[in-house]
Amino acid sequence: MSSAWRVLLVVVALTAANGQSSVSIVSRKDWHARPPSGEMTPMSLPLGRAVIAHTAGRGCTDDQSCAEQVAGIQTYQMVRLKYSDISYHYLVGGNGRVYEARSPSQQGAIAAGNNANSLAIAFIGNFDLEPPTDAALAAAQSLLEHAVSQGELAQSYQLLGHRQLSATKSPGDALYTVIRNWPQWSSTGDGT
Repeated sequence: MSSAWRVLLVVVALTAANGQSSVSIVSRKDWHARPPSGEMTPMSLPLGRAVIAHTAGRGCTDDQSCAEQVAGIQTYQMVRLKYSDISYHYLVGGNGRVYEARSPSQQGAIAAGNNANSLAIAFIGNFDLEPPTDAALAAAQSLLEHAVSQGELAQSYQLLGHRQLSATKSPGDALYTVIRNWPQWSSTGDGT
């Protein structure tokens, strides 16, 4: 192993040991989120499951288009679907940035009857045929590590695809194939 790789491994280990994360999270304020319009069901942290979804619409690759997509999704879900807030806890853009959505201490709204004890993470776009960008995949993995370090997810959390909890194609065939190879992936998803 080269000395450069050793240095990189030490830096990564020290960062992990300090509970720091390299994930770039865009705040609700920065993407101009609406305030929630009503009550939501509280959840106790840490959560036992992370559920990966896709938004199934247009993707995004730059900061402006990703922020616009997130705001548009929130507006659609609150106005047309009558949700109290955007249904996800985090969204991941093709630009490699994560967008803060609903508070992890509030139950998401992506899988009727199966939202309890789950952190809902949606990739922006449709991933039936092609997986997300490498930047988006890396951001999601950093987000999962961050969520564990912040006490949002249990260290022993289970990773699921949205389709495992609801009658949907989400997160798309290409993305589902990718996440099935990630650590923590579970074929059962009971969250215990």
